[in-house]
Amino acid sequence: MRRAAALIAGAALLGASCDVPGGGDDASDGNGPGTAHGSAVLAFVRPHAREIVLADAAGRTWRGARLSAAADDVRWSPDGSALAWIDDENDSPDGRRLHRLDMATSRERTTPCPCRGVGFLGDDVATLTTDGDALLLFTARGQVRRAPLSAPQGDYAKVAVGGRDAVTIASPLPEQEAGRGQYQLLAADRSGTVRPFLPARAPTSFHEGLASPDGRHIGWYSADSGGACWNVGNVLLATYGEKGRETPERPADAAMTRALLQDRVTVTGLAWAGGGLTVTFGPNVGCQAVPPERFVSYHLRDGRWSYLGSGMRAVGYGAQGRMARLLVPERPQKRKDEEFYLPLLGDLEFTDRNGERHVLGSRVSDFVFTPAETAKAATPVPAAQPEQKGVARTTDRAEPVPAHLRALAQRIKDAAAKDDAARLLALCDPCDDETRTAVRSAKGRAELVRLLSSHPGLTENGLVFPGLAAHRCVDEPEQDITCTAAQLHDIALLDIPVAESTDTYQGQVYEPEFGQRLQLRSGSGGKALWVGRYEP
Repeated sequence: MRRAAALIAGAALLGASCDVPGGGDDASDGNGPGTAHGSAVLAFVRPHAREIVLADAAGRTWRGARLSAAADDVRWSPDGSALAWIDDENDSPDGRRLHRLDMATSRERTTPCPCRGVGFLGDDVATLTTDGDALLLFTARGQVRRAPLSAPQGDYAKVAVGGRDAVTIASPLPEQEAGRGQYQLLAADRSGTVRPFLPARAPTSFHEGLASPDGRHIGWYSADSGGACWNVGNVLLATYGEKGRETPERPADAAMTRALLQDRVTVTGLAWAGGGLTVTFGPNVGCQAVPPERFVSYHLRDGRWSYLGSGMRAVGYGAQGRMARLLVPERPQKRKDEEFYLPLLGDLEFTDRNGERHVLGSRVSDFVFTPAETAKAATPVPAAQPEQKGVARTTDRAEPVPAHLRALAQRIKDAAAKDDAARLLALCDPCDDETRTAVRSAKGRAELVRLLSSHPGLTENGLVFPGLAAHRCVDEPEQDITCTAAQLHDIALLDIPVAESTDTYQGQVYEPEFGQRLQLRSGSGGKALWVGRYEP
């Protein structure tokens, strides 16, 4: 499960259940009547409710554990019989603990553990001592075995991903050798023998990784940093015992373009689905605007991306058509300073084998299917790319566009699309000379089509395309002019550059140049007129 700092985890196990799909605001402590449920296929975390919740194939939920400390690396065992996590060292003043929850007995074993990272090595939980000298292996019976590493790794190395016969260790490389925040990946087996993922000492940033259902492959995402709020995330794959790694180029389709994830992008969701990965790209939460359309999800297999949809912070697939989607809220709640480290919280929507959808819980930070579920997931069906065929019916601030002005805009766009210069000149009779000259050229007519595919803004007596010509926006959250989804779409569509002056805003401010402004007005008698370029 991704980004453990977002998980509030902890100690007390309460084998609990709900007797209907959906966890509500607080999963019940079900030892009473009517609390039957099947085997868990999914686990998810609700940080504010301080709980890990489990769900069965029908979407029935019950609390797996009460949580009292932030946690790292919530992982399923290969057969789904156990769940493991480790306390976050920043939230454990009395020392870190490793937790293993047994599904059959509802028993949680909690062990003090000066260690880093968690991954299952076969059926055992594996972690690394804080000095990087040895693996610690925890069995289902609570026994602990120390396996000294053949090549000690030192401080800040961690178990990053589990596996069938080995675990992945992410070991920091010296900054003078590889740059800031770079790791090498190593494989360590039960004996403690360490081998590099070839080529040896190849640098990568490493934020989250997952083992494939068969335990032979790993997928992870990087987030190379150019400073605060300037991260660029990529997805990489490798196979235990084989040379090389895959680093596919990020998708460059209409959905990705519309999301305006060019020079800053993070991976917000990562999960195995059959023989591929589901990946969600999104903005840097806390630094950029976070409308749902800015989060775009894909299935990656054999180096090829298939678009799955927008508006999800993460998506995962299980057996028999089961699916889970962590939805991005339309209006995120304002974040408190102490919650800055949390990811964007949302509703977890679950689709069962019959195609029925249930909301399993609110304000969820993360979820993960069992390996058995992900192994049986069918290849997801691609979604249609986002498309806007006609002139927008709402402005870039979600206000309705006056019908008579929209009708004129549609006539202009249709004429420009048909390269009908004569029709355009007739419609542009009141226009300024510069605009009339522009529509006589093929380039000018193509620009008209693009402008009228943007979202307009309301002016005192009409419309301007794009609306950003009348009011700029800033790609920074919780500001008075934070960019809307429509404005981000228009910035990407029209390739609007960052404004030279950002005034008091820390984020990137956008406003179009004079040549990218088209104005419509209401004349006498309510007649719609195209008057040329807008100049405030």
